[in-house]
Amino acid sequence: MMFLANVLNDPVCQPIKKPYERWYTFMEETIEFWLPDSVWHTKPHCARVLLLALLIAHQKGLSEEEKDALGMAAVFHDSRRLDDGIDKGHGSRAAEYYKDYCREHDLPYDEQTYYITYYHDQDDSLGLSEIKKSSSLSERAVLLYQIFKDADALDRFRLGPDALDVNFLRTEEAHQLVDFAKDLLRKSSETTA
Repeated sequence: MMFLANVLNDPVCQPIKKPYERWYTFMEETIEFWLPDSVWHTKPHCARVLLLALLIAHQKGLSEEEKDALGMAAVFHDSRRLDDGIDKGHGSRAAEYYKDYCREHDLPYDEQTYYITYYHDQDDSLGLSEIKKSSSLSERAVLLYQIFKDADALDRFRLGPDALDVNFLRTEEAHQLVDFAKDLLRKSSETTA
């Protein structure tokens, strides 16, 4: 059964159901996680981040290409963790895995995805300054980075009921999805239990 199938039938998820299913299947079939037995940073976490990122992207009216950049970042972002702690650097390792994977499998490489993945585990001041420094990235890359960081943050409820500080959310859409994210975690644990 597709992970989060019980959530995908929710009317709010209908517009992103097909891309979610495509990216989820891609992750399940092809992405190798270094910490497959992690409690907090495995495919179920990435699947929830994927769903949340696509929801925010849809609500903001992003293009299919931009949604794909977020989808790719979501399925790769925690694949190269060494532990369940802060593990600064897992973003850069995952970004390199993404770049190598594209090259080895003749897939289109997206620099926005690389930057989002690379800097998702860093402070915003660093991530945003590096994105702005890149001559090949547009102002839209900043928006994609912010959406991704919010989607990842919205799944912090898995760490505890007070693990998310909503004051750090960057987009209005993410603020509107806080209760949805709590419900998503509850529903995802129902399907895996």
